[in-house]
Amino acid sequence: MRMKLPFLAALCVIATAADAHGWYEGLTSPRGERCCSGPWDCPAVDQRYNAETGRTEVEIDGAWVPVEPDELVNVPSPDGVAHACFWRSWREGRMTPVIRCIILPGDV
Repeated sequence: MRMKLPFLAALCVIATAADAHGWYEGLTSPRGERCCSGPWDCPAVDQRYNAETGRTEVEIDGAWVPVEPDELVNVPSPDGVAHACFWRSWREGRMTPVIRCIILPGDV
């Protein structure tokens, strides 16, 4: 029985991640790109309004990135937080996020 408990706990975590992931699975960016390609590629991110630039920004890997209109999905996140769908690519000598979609909460 002791061997089954860790397995069952892991199964519950995987099922919960898949359920939480389901709401953005069919979304596409204004460019027509699918936002999601796996259960962990659209994590919740911090967001802010930059008064200097007049733009909304999201924090990815410790850097504030402006939200581009062709990345912004016109569907609010149902969990009330911003999400960034991206992968990392080696560019200019460092790992750089390549953003497919930004999903903002409905209150912005």
